[in-house]
Amino acid sequence: MEDKFKCRVCGLAQFPDLPWGENGKESSYEICPCCGVEFGHEDDGLLNCLRLRRQWVEDRHCGWWSPRLRPRDWDIPAQIRGIASAFEGAEDEQLIRSYLDAAEPPPRGLAALARAEKRGR
Repeated sequence: MEDKFKCRVCGLAQFPDLPWGENGKESSYEICPCCGVEFGHEDDGLLNCLRLRRQWVEDRHCGWWSPRLRPRDWDIPAQIRGIASAFEGAEDEQLIRSYLDAAEPPPRGLAALARAEKRGR
């Protein structure tokens, strides 16, 4: 997948949409369904992308903005490693390790309710 189709923060392919247009300079202002970044508003530079990626991994444990769109076979290490080289971070491998080493966070809200209902059946 070409880099121009990928989110600069999390690396999710947005095909057929172009988060930053064909020339890489005209943002779509859409929201990434994975990390929740608004293209053109929050991902307008390398330092912003690195900061948002760290927050997404460490604070939100790579939680999806639109959880229903998360693929069953989602591979976060591959996704982060696929980020365009211009937006790679020196700490990306460390972020991947910290994600893999951390336990899955407990469900909250409706997810917790759904899990409790399943156990009760």
